[in-house]
Amino acid sequence: MERGRVVGFFVAVVAMFVTSCIVIDEFEPKQRTQIENYLQNGKKDYYVTSDSAFVVLEGNRLLAAGDPRPKGAEKDDRVSFNVEAYTFNSSPATKPYYTNKRYLAEQLSTTLDTSYWDFEPYSIRLGHGEIINGLDEALEGSIVGDSILVFLTSSLAYGAAGMGAVPKDTAVMMILTVEQLEQ
Repeated sequence: MERGRVVGFFVAVVAMFVTSCIVIDEFEPKQRTQIENYLQNGKKDYYVTSDSAFVVLEGNRLLAAGDPRPKGAEKDDRVSFNVEAYTFNSSPATKPYYTNKRYLAEQLSTTLDTSYWDFEPYSIRLGHGEIINGLDEALEGSIVGDSILVFLTSSLAYGAAGMGAVPKDTAVMMILTVEQLEQ
């Protein structure tokens, strides 16, 4: 009788594991479709990185039309950028769950405690795993002044655990504004 309980327990664990894998596998394609629909309906040009992050490059406002684009950021370069982060469900949320842009955070201070937030630009070395892979790849080729919209499915963002104000299994959109580049 004891052996039957142990076997039953393992069957239940395997069934739970298989069921949870199916749910996760079905969840990401839905988010990918929602992101693609949003981008196509907004007529935004985008590309998909090797990690399946959707990237929209808004461009450097300092370049005149027709000017050649300067060499952009590469692996090992230091890139400093500001960020706005939004949850995404068919479209981005109207208020960010995080930003290091002081003016935007002050507008949100009635709903978020921003007293411990750092408002300095993030500074990372590309290709060294200092940020989420999709963001690292999105910054490759960027130049000062670029505004980059990055859409990440939950598996590329915070996954089944979620993080802070981001519920589990939630896609996100982040706007990265490149402030400085050291090549």
